[in-house]
Amino acid sequence: MRLGNNGVYAPPTRAFDSDVLAWESAVSGNGGTVSLDRRVIVDQFVFSEKASGAWALTDDYWVLWGENAAQSLTSLKQRRLATAVNSPALTANRDYSFDGLTSYIDTGFVPGSHAVALATNNARIAVYERTDVSAGTSAIGTNSGSGRQLRIQPRNDRSGLGYSNNSIGTFTLPLADSRGYFAAARGGAAVTDANAYKNGVMLARRIDPTSMGALLPIHSVHIGAFNNAGIAASLRASGVGLACIGASLSGAQELAQYTAVQVFATAVGAQV
Repeated sequence: MRLGNNGVYAPPTRAFDSDVLAWESAVSGNGGTVSLDRRVIVDQFVFSEKASGAWALTDDYWVLWGENAAQSLTSLKQRRLATAVNSPALTANRDYSFDGLTSYIDTGFVPGSHAVALATNNARIAVYERTDVSAGTSAIGTNSGSGRQLRIQPRNDRSGLGYSNNSIGTFTLPLADSRGYFAAARGGAAVTDANAYKNGVMLARRIDPTSMGALLPIHSVHIGAFNNAGIAASLRASGVGLACIGASLSGAQELAQYTAVQVFATAVGAQV
């Protein structure tokens, strides 16, 4: 919240972004609320995303560190209401946590149907994980076979697995810690066009993918698992605060988005 010199709330010097107000209206329609403080924080995040160009390249965001369930499950850009399956636990202003057994979130976002910037040879998926996990399970993803996978498996053994509409690519992580912001992207048709970032820094690719999908997945994206042709698989015991999907970003935009996400996380107390 922005305070004036007398300690009283001072409105922003610019009008609230229309996308933020539309999202807030959608949250209300879904039975939730958005405090003025949170509207200010979200508005600054969207402003930062638009300034870097990342907003136009990102098809949707799931801000799971919301103040309430409806706010957390209403996606920020396409304003689609996700479904919490088998009671994942919401800790307001922190994350949704999953038990690694049955719980996950079905975002309802189907890449083959709902993509705008996301494309077969230009794909990116990202997740902000708040739990350090050693298991080789999936924080987010979908798979429709034939290399059509968008999926992330952060690990705390200094390797991370990323699928950016291709088969698996393995990347070296800078620290033995799965927490933070992990993005997997594909910026072209070649296996060497697969890349990944951790906290805005490009990672070294250890193993190239062996195949590249020629179409986008036709199954919805899951968080806390991945949607394996209609079945929740590789369920993960972790807490996720934010996720997004869209087209690949430049190195500068990756760093700018991580910075904006971390500012957002810090403002609500969810930073790691």
